[in-house]
Amino acid sequence: MREKNERQFAQERKFAHASENFVATHDAAENFAASNVSSEKFAAENLSRFAVVICAHDEENVIGNLLENLQAQNYPAEKFHVFVLADHCSDGTVAKAKRFGRVTVWERTGGERSGKGAVLNWGMDRILKKQREFDCVLFFDADNQIRPDFLLHMNEAFAQGAEIVTGRRLTENPFDSVISQWYTLYWAVVNSLYNSPRENLGLSAMLSGTGFAFRMELLRDSGWKTYSLSEDIEFTFLENLKGHRIAYLGAATFYDEQPVRLSVMWTQLRRWCTGDFQIAFRYFGDWMKAFLKNPSWRLWDIFMGVGMTVFFGLTAVSYLAHGGLLIWQGQFPLLAASTLLSYTATIAVGFVAAANSGWPVKKLLPGILTFPVFYSLFSYISLQSLFFPQKKWVRIEHKSSRMHF
Repeated sequence: MREKNERQFAQERKFAHASENFVATHDAAENFAASNVSSEKFAAENLSRFAVVICAHDEENVIGNLLENLQAQNYPAEKFHVFVLADHCSDGTVAKAKRFGRVTVWERTGGERSGKGAVLNWGMDRILKKQREFDCVLFFDADNQIRPDFLLHMNEAFAQGAEIVTGRRLTENPFDSVISQWYTLYWAVVNSLYNSPRENLGLSAMLSGTGFAFRMELLRDSGWKTYSLSEDIEFTFLENLKGHRIAYLGAATFYDEQPVRLSVMWTQLRRWCTGDFQIAFRYFGDWMKAFLKNPSWRLWDIFMGVGMTVFFGLTAVSYLAHGGLLIWQGQFPLLAASTLLSYTATIAVGFVAAANSGWPVKKLLPGILTFPVFYSLFSYISLQSLFFPQKKWVRIEHKSSRMHF
């Protein structure tokens, strides 16, 4: 039975745009076995009603794929509705979204286009007025693609008492460039070495901007309001301060297009780092009060997750200072040894994360061998963002990369 599932999984997971076959192993095969369910299994249960929210700015090339995936969900059609928040769109995004049934398009044309956070603040005010119609809110980016069982798995998690759930993020275009390979490895680290262990320990996972859902009742009193460039991390942080941890659901798989150029990667990482600094500075006092009142490993860990950006910047300063000191002292062998050790350790992390996530290690070898470069750049971008924060959200263009399920 397991061999049959693996063969079926291999046939489904083809990247049409790259003519590359990604045959997942290990936990990916297990996730497919767990996902082989049907809506009949839940017929007698109380199914959650989902408001599916998609933010879009000029996403005509990709939004159709996600909407088709949602139409093909193994979940009762009357139990979810899609809301597309079209932000200052000048292409055919609105027209394409309106072609699909069970889709409501809200167009935002007033004011300045200032990023996803502002769009969500605007759109969630409308969504929250429909609290009697929905139980949960589910977020996607327009370039995402999802498996037919995504909503079923999310419903299972909420039926078991979860309050906030994030799925497993995989890369749509893992082999397009070394940059996309770095992102593939980065998300593999987040999935298998960050979120999954925390789920097993009862700590909180970290949201990553898309592919997550929460009970609408959580916002009944406070509403949705974020201020930083990293609205996902900010929401994670604020909900943990309220005592609501994020559950990680590896079986709920979704796919996300990643940058392929260094310039785009640099811009995106600057936004992430700037947002993390904004959160750390704005909410440190609130976190301290909550931690002193009710100290817990979960609260400590969630702040360390946000504070990692600060540590990245300090790592860059420390390495330059330490390297300069060793050069001044003529300790070239020690400098070479310490550099080689850290480089090798990072390569090992990339290798383990790729293997645990079922990615073909040989195809990702260029990215694995240069993975330390990614984290080095990340640390310097963090330092740059501390002194020269990114002021505005910069859009990342997406291309169509249709996947077959």
